[in-house]
Amino acid sequence: MAQITINEGLAWLKTLKKRHEEPLALRNDNAHRERRFYGASADKEIVKEPVYDVKVLDRLVTRVAREIRLLEQALKTTNARTTIEVYEQDDAALGELS
Repeated sequence: MAQITINEGLAWLKTLKKRHEEPLALRNDNAHRERRFYGASADKEIVKEPVYDVKVLDRLVTRVAREIRLLEQALKTTNARTTIEVYEQDDAALGELS
């Protein structure tokens, strides 16, 4: 895997989060085919059949979520070590009244 900059990492994180939403939506609600049978006495039977393999879909969701977590941890660790180059903190800028 190639090393990336913080900016590239943030862009990749955004992509991963978007990708995570897609299979999550499939897993939660849209991953089944629904058939309804109406009987003569107004009985209604609903049959739900899975469209996708639930185990494969769950592995995908888990893998993308893990990648998001690892990238967020790496970005936070990198930010903790990085100093701001062209700025010096000045408490006088707060404008405290005496």
